[in-house]
Amino acid sequence: MDPFNCRGLIIRTNDYKEKDRLLSVLTSDRGLITICAKGVAKPGSSLGFVSMPYMLCDFVVTVSHGYYYLKDASIIESNSRIMESLEQMTVAAHISSCLMDCTLQSENAKEAYELAVYAYYNLANNKDKYLLIYSAFNWRLLTIAGFTILYDLNEPAYKATGNKPARYMINISGTEGNQNKTFNRLLDEPSVRALNYFATCDLKRMFTSSADKKTEEDLKDFTTDYLSMHFEKNYDALSILKI
Repeated sequence: MDPFNCRGLIIRTNDYKEKDRLLSVLTSDRGLITICAKGVAKPGSSLGFVSMPYMLCDFVVTVSHGYYYLKDASIIESNSRIMESLEQMTVAAHISSCLMDCTLQSENAKEAYELAVYAYYNLANNKDKYLLIYSAFNWRLLTIAGFTILYDLNEPAYKATGNKPARYMINISGTEGNQNKTFNRLLDEPSVRALNYFATCDLKRMFTSSADKKTEEDLKDFTTDYLSMHFEKNYDALSILKI
């Protein structure tokens, strides 16, 4: 079969044999694919750069017996500044884990790919916004997966009485193992507005938003719980940062 070209994000890399790497690459049209990069761990390899995750690259790939093999690649966006801080690396690893868990060959791969492109780029270039980028990514990914709704701030069912400024009781329901679970979270109005914004805004603008510290913390806790509930996995990457 003739080689084909594709653009994709390197989500994860793993050693394979002595001098090879397996690249987990998220593409817009093929979903998540695994590409074997032979010999890239050898000193002086011209393709050694593909050992680094989070890069957006153009790949030339051959197919043999149903497996993908790297023939050539070029970097479109390195996102190398993610490696400048523990906070950025931790959030990047969380994003990678989520993408590995939920996209695969899904029909929503194109949306997940576009979300990841903007998330990694903005994480690399906005060090101080790592926590808001984390929450925005979580909520948009849940939206792509069909697990979120838009909250009507004028709906009495959401409003928690006796609180000023306005606070809202938001319900989280899903399954954990074989059990149905439901729990509530009390959120201030700015947090609820942020969730609606993350779910609907243009991706080009989503990661440029800002929030105060309390809203950042509330969004981090809420979106982590929601994500863990619906994907049935304990997402605790941020625990290493003790926040």
